[in-house]
Amino acid sequence: MNRWLCSLTHTVPCLAALLFLATLSAFPGEPASAPGQDELLIDGSFEAISSGNQLRNRRTDRKGWYESRRDKRNGESGRKFLKLSTKPIGGNETHKAMIKASPEFNTYLSQSFSGPQDGRFSLKWDIYVKEILPPFNRSAFQMIGNASVKGRGPNGAGPERFVFLAFENAAAPGKLDLFAFEGISPEKWDQRTLVVSNLDIKKWHTIVVDVNVPKKVYFVSVPGVTTEPVRLRAFKSKKKSVPEVLTHISFASWDDGPGTFYVDNVGRPDS
Repeated sequence: MNRWLCSLTHTVPCLAALLFLATLSAFPGEPASAPGQDELLIDGSFEAISSGNQLRNRRTDRKGWYESRRDKRNGESGRKFLKLSTKPIGGNETHKAMIKASPEFNTYLSQSFSGPQDGRFSLKWDIYVKEILPPFNRSAFQMIGNASVKGRGPNGAGPERFVFLAFENAAAPGKLDLFAFEGISPEKWDQRTLVVSNLDIKKWHTIVVDVNVPKKVYFVSVPGVTTEPVRLRAFKSKKKSVPEVLTHISFASWDDGPGTFYVDNVGRPDS
């Protein structure tokens, strides 16, 4: 430690002051991060995954990525639409997850956090949308929530979702809008709040999310596009409270919101 900051006789008070200043530097007025945030997720780059089967199946230690919805109809499974892509996509030549559009199935890519989150934390991911199919014009769902409702897997039901983002085809050809569901109206849960307009389709975009669980809000940034974070309310489903503890992240294509997209580099913004 520099002598002009601390003498040996004042080491403990000085360390306490420096730690306090470091906390303020991340989010003024808020904790710097949730405990254990460095290990919140594993294998956000998908490089340790060698096959689609490995990506889809949950590990015995219940860590890592897996297909969580397990949608089955007429002997067919929606799990097969989650794939590991090793081909170059938009200049990205590394491993990445792919969800292929299906108007018949729901497909979810999920991972549980290393521990429950009830404070403030940040995550980011890279996403490349290839197509969003009609007629619903919504897909590439990005959700942070929990697995409190039985039967659908994490983020499979409205009461489980806190962060609830998706893409739609914009009015201009070749463009996408990033929007959020906030549950503003109980009668119209799917009312959309525009977050960022006219993003290029078939191009990688980084989404950064700062989550504040106690205040029931989160902030979304798209580096290189947004000039300041967009404040959004946590999703509130009809007659249910906003989740108070978050345990999972999920990416999905729905049968009533099919789209083909890729996900990579999921983790802390500074990772």
